[in-house]
Amino acid sequence: MTTNTEDTAGNTTGNTTGPDLTLFLAFHRGLRRDFGRLADALDRCPPGDASRRALIDEHTAMQLRALHHHHTDEDVNIWPRLRALAPGAAGVLDQLEAEHQEMDAVIERLGIPRRPGPDQARDLRRLHDLLNAHLDLEESRAVPLIRAHLSAQWWEELGKEVVKSHGRDLPMVAAWALDAASEEQRAHLLATVPLMLRVLYRLAWRRAYERRAAQVFG
Repeated sequence: MTTNTEDTAGNTTGNTTGPDLTLFLAFHRGLRRDFGRLADALDRCPPGDASRRALIDEHTAMQLRALHHHHTDEDVNIWPRLRALAPGAAGVLDQLEAEHQEMDAVIERLGIPRRPGPDQARDLRRLHDLLNAHLDLEESRAVPLIRAHLSAQWWEELGKEVVKSHGRDLPMVAAWALDAASEEQRAHLLATVPLMLRVLYRLAWRRAYERRAAQVFG
């Protein structure tokens, strides 16, 4: 039988363990890696190769949607929850939200159709730099707050809603996150996701992602 206990924020929770952040941090690994890789892919794309440029733009759009989902989840759900449970964290949360807004200006430009390759590559590198600095702060300051103040049950329920919100992008986003994950993270995720998702990943999603990655990154 599960015994209710109070976590460090005084919330009643059904277990004594903190939230499982494996997928959250694997997602970070992919975000850290791929906007710079997309810039490099654009640099290698011959100016007249419209089909290759279209593939790079399609993959960039998918990555930007994934980033948008991640930031929206934080701004709408995670940061307000932490503000309520850890008022002393307001300063760092304010900074993280301001950095989201700074990145939004770059993301808006990246969404403009048919931009010149050099302009797009420059903004992809700008986003890469902003995002990596942002994630350094988030992982050093916000992740410990998440572990200390948010219950495993609350985090799990939120995670289910976030997964659903990816809609048609889910197969590619899931395979991308697993590709970016460390070996330890990947093993844990494949051992804990629902069986149906594990089967779909192994039979179809991974292969589709690997084909896309080969086409985009070469």
